[in-house]
Amino acid sequence: MTDIQDSPYKLFVIEDNRTEGMLLQLALAEIENLEIKTFPNGKSMLERLHENPVIVIVDLILPDMSGLDLIKHIKKYNDNIRIVVVSAQRSIDVIADLQAEGIFNYLIKSEACLNYLHNVIEDLLIIIQHKTQVLQ
Repeated sequence: MTDIQDSPYKLFVIEDNRTEGMLLQLALAEIENLEIKTFPNGKSMLERLHENPVIVIVDLILPDMSGLDLIKHIKKYNDNIRIVVVSAQRSIDVIADLQAEGIFNYLIKSEACLNYLHNVIEDLLIIIQHKTQVLQ
């Protein structure tokens, strides 16, 4: 992937399980031009939303708020932030509600999802970079 932007793209991960948060971070660590920050809950991430991440990875079950509420807060702040949900929830109704909120992708937690997540984020960065080029 070619770097178009001098400073790294910011990606926030909200995951209350430290081990899973670390695994998500490791899965994405090799992607160039990406700065990853991990948060244990929605409130701590919302306090840093002014740092303007381009991508946010959200778990649906958090200790302080629902993932859906967090997504609504993020979208209200900046509708251009791309959201990828990584959760163990398999309910079609839940996934439909999330899609209605404009999420970019939904992944069910599994070993295979870490490799797929890496590919999703790389593809999403290509889309973001292309949009940036077109707007310049």
